Amino acid sequence: MSETTLNVRASGFSFDKGPAAVTAILFVIVALLIAQAVDIHQAALYGLGGLLGIALYHASFGFTGGWRRFSVEKRGRAMRAQLLMIGIAAAAFIPLLAIGAPLGTPIVGAVAPVGVSVLVGAFMFGLGMQLGGGCGSGTLFTVGGGSARMLLTLVFFIVGAVIGTAHLPMWLELPSMPPMSLGTEFGIWGGLGVT
Repeated sequence: MSETTLNVRASGFSFDKGPAAVTAILFVIVALLIAQAVDIHQAALYGLGGLLGIALYHASFGFTGGWRRFSVEKRGRAMRAQLLMIGIAAAAFIPLLAIGAPLGTPIVGAVAPVGVSVLVGAFMFGLGMQLGGGCGSGTLFTVGGGSARMLLTLVFFIVGAVIGTAHLPMWLELPSMPPMSLGTEFGIWGGLGVT
């Protein structure tokens, strides 16, 4: 092993400056195009998304990996972190949604019915996730990290999404429970408790 390899492994961080520079330049160009085509607000959101993506990539954050470590290795740290994240999000958003317009702009939750379509979709998603080696965010995470093998998974993820969208009216007609918001149904404290 060379001294460079040992130093890179000892520091725990390395990146190839050429691809990183090209990616950064392309990222800035796309941000400028978004600002020109839409507005500066959308360009700023694009930039924020990119920075969050970099942070999540370097933190090796992923949903499925935590659950896999819990079920296979009996290590629950990542799963507990996800549950904490869900709890913090619920504690922030259930009250905001109950208020309706905390900063003067109305906000609403994405409330949808749960039924046969969700059960079938969840099963198909889980099966595809196991066959493809990652969920949507995991696939994008690995492709963004340079994995060419996950490009095939990404292509079929997109194909499946397009097919599902083409059949969406049929899925929405299947039996389901009525849409329900926990915060609206049980109040702020009840919704938090149920969550």
